[in-house]
Amino acid sequence: MSTVERRLTNPFRAQFASRKRVCGAPVEASRCASRVPRARAVAGAVMASGEKKSVLIVNTNGGGHANIGFWLAKTLAAAGHDVTMNVVGAEDDKKMAKTPFTLFDEIRSMGVKTVWANPDEVSTKHAGAKFDVVVDNNGKDMDTVGPVADFAVAAGASQFLFVSSAGIYKPTPCPPHVEGDAVKETSGHALVEAHLKTLPLKMSSFRPQYLTGYGSNKDCEEWFFDRVVRGRPILVPGSGDQLSSVTHAEDLATMIAAAVGNDAAAGEIFNCVTTKAVTLNGMAELCAKAAGVEPNVINYDPASVPDIEVKKAFPFRPIHFYSSSAKAQAVLGWSPKHPDLSAELKERLAYYKSIGRDKKEMSFEIDDKILAAIGK
Repeated sequence: MSTVERRLTNPFRAQFASRKRVCGAPVEASRCASRVPRARAVAGAVMASGEKKSVLIVNTNGGGHANIGFWLAKTLAAAGHDVTMNVVGAEDDKKMAKTPFTLFDEIRSMGVKTVWANPDEVSTKHAGAKFDVVVDNNGKDMDTVGPVADFAVAAGASQFLFVSSAGIYKPTPCPPHVEGDAVKETSGHALVEAHLKTLPLKMSSFRPQYLTGYGSNKDCEEWFFDRVVRGRPILVPGSGDQLSSVTHAEDLATMIAAAVGNDAAAGEIFNCVTTKAVTLNGMAELCAKAAGVEPNVINYDPASVPDIEVKKAFPFRPIHFYSSSAKAQAVLGWSPKHPDLSAELKERLAYYKSIGRDKKEMSFEIDDKILAAIGK
């Protein structure tokens, strides 16, 4: 049996209904009301139009989203598209010493061209080039996306695909989030989505959440592994029953790729997530299971540790934060290739150990302060 210590009573139990499952049912099943279009489903194809496209991916040089672009380039190249990967920043940036950039020979061997240029340099870097599709997997506001969108129009692109964020949704009492739910209208991503709809392009926007999988370089499951392999407790804010979403980067990429040349995607917004949710305690339990040990989870009330921000103490939002991919399944014919999070975490733990992170000396100062504050 899992060793799960719950310190919370009324405040969090009222906010987060108790759930015994580690992984939730397919998220679309628990929505109070469904607003998913059902008549426009298409065969789940990467080359929906059957035509070879010239695709420019403007890819971020850091954070978890970089791996989305890597997998998207792999997916599109494998389907026969002509792909150019434009990484923001400089090729000699120290960030290039991390995955997925260290894996770029894999996409180059598939014919993907790799170049480096900032958003305001894209028009110069690719002067005279023509692209059918431009993907922005970098910008979070008009200052960064605007120049890329302007270049897309000038380059004759018919499609513009934007990797946005599910973080723009306002909290809802009726999860999961579905497209059309209220968003933070002044957020950068929301302003970009609104602007793209005014351009002479077929735009689509994709809203991912947390991701995992080969090539990832941003701590997600690693935060849990750091504690599991060292026999430390995993401190989870709240009841631990809060639901979230962790998706393999390839699944995010195949959803985006399914929109290329696909008229059904025009003007649409898609939640870019897998089909199942996972609880925060469940994530801890799955990571412990991957390591073959019993989880030692301690739930605590963040209000009892006011001097420590939750975002500095835990890698996930301590609320229900997950969305439904039902629309992408119906409209794009998409389904995940990696639906088993437990299996993916075993692979990620193997990689974690292969790079020696399990032997690395680490400080758990914040954890220790929380433990002291709650009397543990």
